[in-house]
Order: sequence, then C-alpha cells, then structure tokens
Amino acid sequence: MFKAVTIFLLYACALPQLFAQRIDGIILDANTRLPVAGAQITVVNSINQTKSAIDGTFAIDLPASPSILAITCTGFESSEVQVISGNNPEIVLDPLNVQFLESVIVTASRKDMAAFKTPGAVSVITLSELKARAPRAMADVLTGATGVWMQKTNLGGGSPFVRGLTGNQTLLLIDGIRLNNATFRYGPNQYFNTLDHYVMNKVEVVRGSGSVLYGSDAMGGVVNVITQTPDYLFGENRISGNGNLKFISRGMEQSVSAGLAYQASNLAIMGNVNYKNFGDLHAGGDLGFERPSGYDETGINLKGKVRLSNNWQITFAYNSMVQRDVPRFDQVTQKGYQTYTTDPQIHRLAYSKLEHTGKNPLVRKISVVFSGQLSDETRKMQKQNSTLLQIENDAVHTIGLFSVLQSEIRANWNAITGIEYYADKVDSKKTEITTDTGEEVEVRGLYPDDSRMNNLGIFHAHTLELEKFHLQFGGRFNAVQIQVSDDVFRDVNLKPKSLVGNGSLQYLAGAKNRIILSVNSAFRAPNINDISTLGLFDYGIEIPAEDLLPEKSLTVESGYKRLTKSFLLSLYVFNTRLNDLIERVPAQYNGNDSLNGEKVYKKLNIAQSNITGFEAETGIRLSSVFSVQGNITWLFGENITNHEPMRRIPPLNGKVALQYNHKSLFSEAEFFWATKQNRLSQGDIDDHRIPDGGTPGWTVLNIHAGYTWQHVALHGGIRNLFNEAYRTHGSGIDEMGRAVWLALQVSF
Repeated sequence: MFKAVTIFLLYACALPQLFAQRIDGIILDANTRLPVAGAQITVVNSINQTKSAIDGTFAIDLPASPSILAITCTGFESSEVQVISGNNPEIVLDPLNVQFLESVIVTASRKDMAAFKTPGAVSVITLSELKARAPRAMADVLTGATGVWMQKTNLGGGSPFVRGLTGNQTLLLIDGIRLNNATFRYGPNQYFNTLDHYVMNKVEVVRGSGSVLYGSDAMGGVVNVITQTPDYLFGENRISGNGNLKFISRGMEQSVSAGLAYQASNLAIMGNVNYKNFGDLHAGGDLGFERPSGYDETGINLKGKVRLSNNWQITFAYNSMVQRDVPRFDQVTQKGYQTYTTDPQIHRLAYSKLEHTGKNPLVRKISVVFSGQLSDETRKMQKQNSTLLQIENDAVHTIGLFSVLQSEIRANWNAITGIEYYADKVDSKKTEITTDTGEEVEVRGLYPDDSRMNNLGIFHAHTLELEKFHLQFGGRFNAVQIQVSDDVFRDVNLKPKSLVGNGSLQYLAGAKNRIILSVNSAFRAPNINDISTLGLFDYGIEIPAEDLLPEKSLTVESGYKRLTKSFLLSLYVFNTRLNDLIERVPAQYNGNDSLNGEKVYKKLNIAQSNITGFEAETGIRLSSVFSVQGNITWLFGENITNHEPMRRIPPLNGKVALQYNHKSLFSEAEFFWATKQNRLSQGDIDDHRIPDGGTPGWTVLNIHAGYTWQHVALHGGIRNLFNEAYRTHGSGIDEMGRAVWLALQVSF
C-alpha cells in the first residue's frame, strides 16, 4: 500500500513537467528600467504561481499557449500580460507610491480583487509595512489602520475594535479560518495576540460587512490574518533561509527567529521558529515601568504546497504559539490581586486545503479546507492577603470544514457559493488551592465541562459588472446548536438560526472614481460564554443565562473612492443599528445579589444600540520619492435602551505619515493622535481601566527607517519620540514611552 501511494504521488508531481511549456522573463520598473524583485506572477486560470528574483527574472510553466500572466507587486500598478511559449517576455510595471487601494485582497469577496474595486470599506497592512515598522506583537500590527482601534487590557493582549465593536462582535480569521470560537467573550479579549506576526503576509480588515461570506460575529467587520505562502520555483530547485534579530531599549523586547524554505516546480515548503522575550513595559512621562507586564512566547510555523497538475494543488499549514506567564497589570495594581496571570496561553492551528483552478467557467475555482484548532488558557488568581489560589483552565478544540466554489455565469457575472461547518468542544475545570495547607478542591469551571457548539452555514453571493454600475448581492443561512450539561445550573440545548443578506451598488464615474451605496445585515449567535459562564468579569461576577437569541445588526453606508497614480481617497459614512443585544443585568444567586463580595449579573437580550460613523483615508504622491498618507475615524455610539453612550466607543482619532522611499532606503515619520473620550456609559464609569472623567487625549510621533543591501536588511527607529504618557481608551495598561528599536534580517 505504501509503495502504491508513493508511486502515485511521484507520478502526480511529475505530471506538470510532462506537459509544461516553460517561459523565462523579467519584471522591470517602467520609470527606472531597474529590476523589480518580489513581484507575484500568476498564470490566470491555473494554480501556477511564482515570484521574481532579486534581479527581476522569473520562470513559470504555461498550461497552454497563449496564456495570461497576472502580475502584482507592492508599490506598482497591477498588470495582466498575454504570453506565448518560446518567448522571453519583458514586463514593465508602473510605480504607484500610494498603494492601499491597489492592494489585492481576498477577504471582501472570497476571491482576488483590487481594494479599489470592492464596494466595502477595507484596510490593508502589507508585508512591506510590517517589515518597515517591525511591530512588537499582533496587538501593534493594526495600530493606526483606518477604522480600527486597538485596545490592550494587558501587554499580552490586544483586541481590535472595528466600527466600535470588538470581542465576539468582530470576526477574526487566519487564512480564512475562524479564530472565534464558542468561548469568545463580549468586549476585549487577548486571542488576536496569540497569532504570530513573523509569518504574516498581510492583514485585511473589512469594515461593516462580512456576515454573508463568513457567518456569525461579523457585526463590526472581519479581520483576516493571511500568512506567508512559499512560491514554486520553475527552474533549478532552491534552498533558502533567513534569520531575524530585534530588540527594544529598556529590555522591553529581545526576539530571534530563523526560517528555512525549499522551492521546486512542484513542491514549495517553508518553516519558521521564533522566540520573543518581552520585558515589563516602560510607559511614557513619569510613569516608568509598569510591573508586572512582561512575558515570553515561542512560535513554530510550517506551510507548504504541492502542485499535482497545472490546475490542482494541496496546501498544508501548522501554526503554534505558546505564551508563558502573561500577567494582568491592571488586576494586580488596581483590583487587589497579588497574582493574576495566564500561564500558559496556547494556540495551535493545522489545516489542509485542496484547490482546483481551471477553464470551466461554472467551476472556475473550487477549494476544500479541513482544519483543527486548539485554544488553551490557564488562569492563576490569588488576592492579596488571601491563602486561596484559584487555577482555571479552558481548552477549546475546534474542527472546521468548508468548501467554496467560484463561478463565472457570464463574462461580467460572477458567483460565490459555499458551505462551512465548525464544531467546538470545551473542556473547563477549576482548582481551588489553600496555599497554607496545600488542600486542593475541584469545583465547576468557568464553563460546564464537555460543552459543545456546532455551527453550520450556507451562503451564495453574486457580482454583476455593467458598463457604469457594479452590483453585489448575496445571502446566508446559519444554524447553531449548543449543548451544555450543567450539574450546578440547568442543562441547555439551544438551536438559534439566522438569515442575513447584503447588497451594494457602485457607480463608476470614469475609471478613477467610484460612488458606493451598501446595505449589510449581520448576526452573532449566542455562544457557550453567553449561556454558561460562572466567573469574574470587570466589575462583578456572572452567572449562566436563560435562553438567548442571536444579536442582529443592519448597516447602511455610502462611500466614495478615487485612485490615480499620485492620489487616493476613500470616504465612508455609515449607520449601524444593533438589535437584541446581549447585555449583563443585575441578578441573584441563591437569593443573594452578591457572591464572594462581587455583584451578581447575568445576560439577557435586552438592548438596542446605534452607531454612526465617518472614515476617511488619503494618500498623495508628492514626488518620485516622497508621499504622505493619513486617515481619520469618528464614531458616535448610543445605547438606545438605556439612553446613554455605548461602552468603550473610541474617541476621534487618526494618523498622518510622511514617507521617503528610494531604491533600497525607506524612512517614515508617523504622527498618531486621539481626542479625549468623556462620553461614558455606566459600564465605562464602573470599569477600573478607564480614568475618572474619561480617557485623556494624546499625540504621539514615531520615526523609523530601513536600508536593504542584497541579502541584509537593517531597520530601526524611535517610538514615542516626545515620551508622551498615554493609553488607548478602554485599555488596562499604558503605551510604551520613548524607546529605541533595531531589527536585523539576513537571508540566503
């Protein structure tokens, strides 16, 4: 049997070469005629893909002659070129110093599309930006992105607010796979920070939509972390590698990573191992070190793909992140804990994807993805002057399976059809240890042990492109089942269902301008955290809820986009109405309104809220080497039920950045700002993380630069140049004070 499988795989991998029509070419800058390295070259309607080398050259197999090559590269306009076998094409790309609307994204429509052409409001953080800014962790990657506000409960946490919503009301994805699971809680959480930024290719944020294509939780939007994928090398096989070193002054970071890759025409595989030691944060002004806040983490990542033919390939990936001794600075300094830490915090993901791309218009592309995921956290808590140590452990095991079909009904009419299924199993336990006697008692965990949640969704969406109008519309049916056996409270068998839809109309006012009107409905199914939590939160203790319904939202937005070679502009105005919101209300436990000195709450579908907002992003190419970019976001959130502001709504905020980019040298000055947020709900007033009277406004200047010489890249900069003492609204820890950082990358 093993011999037969081996022969089959060798034969399958040899098939592309038997029928290959290989061509060699070069990618050049249209202005300078210099080689363009790292350009992505894809044969349209096939899985054949590669990148240009450091000298701009490339080789690739053609499934037929003629074929069309699609070329994309950060800093250049995308291009499509028809080629024939036997030719050596010279392809020139026009520089584009203002990039984000030209970036190719997949999240908004589940297929490759330029951001400029999507009706949705999108934010994109590219690989070149990640290398230039060298973020400390995932919590820093989206800082300053249009429409995104990063809250940090602690140094090891980081929760993106998208259009004023976060936690289980904003959907997080990894390569299109759900990170959100049955225990994602309302409000900020730490799970985004369990992803490894060392293997990221880009981060895409779709603001205000996504529920039709991705299901529950996408009421604020969708954040999709897309990891790096190795490219096939059509020619001589190659082994390459890279190493990275980084440090931040005052001992706030020392990190190291190493990676290896193997590339051939039918096999491409890459791996990365990294270790990061984060010391206690040193805040700005006179705040000094905020202890305890430091922790360390280890990441292991593997990704590869096998080309079975010109139209079939298999991709496989494994990601592991282990964080150790991650403290809650706010709980230790403000809530009377001598110990409050997560040790360890573990996230692991493994998946495989089978893809087919071909010429049949009704089956233009089909993919099937199978995934397994683990989210495992252990919390250790002990109050000051107490002998009781509490250790809670929650492990969520998730199995996922989904398939997506892309069809071309007509030359101007595309469709997406998909089905997805996720199954969560929750293991939860709690141990209470009396430290002076060593006595241990097992009690009910945060959730009932062996709780289960199943999530099934079916969706269908269309894109119709007419001469002056582009229309998108679609719908989704979702069914969820929650099964909980609770010995302390009651058993639960809940089966919420949802039906959502979206529609958008784009008017093309010439090739450079688009006027957009969109309507999107979304939902969030109640999960095990809503139904069965028994434990502490910010200002009380929560007990299990009664039957809950899905939360619902309806967003109406209008937008305008303009893109030229030297100017871009994106404007959006929106209103989101949220209904059947699940909120905590005062309750009783065994006839008492308090438990262990904490007020008792439970969740009900009782609230209705409204969010109105404005988002703007612009970029101007001042010259061949200088450009300026900026954005601004304003939100107004109102809890209609309680006649008060919504919780944790970010203040008016934005950024302005001046960039210099010439050949191998890059530099940037970033100016971030936020006004004071004193529109507070009662929950904000009760939240110990928000100062009395609200969170003060702030202005911060960061500068950084980088130089690349062949296989060596050196980046560095100064963060918070003027040593401002500040924190983002809703956070439990302040931001970094003035600090110097350096990062060195060597490749071979």
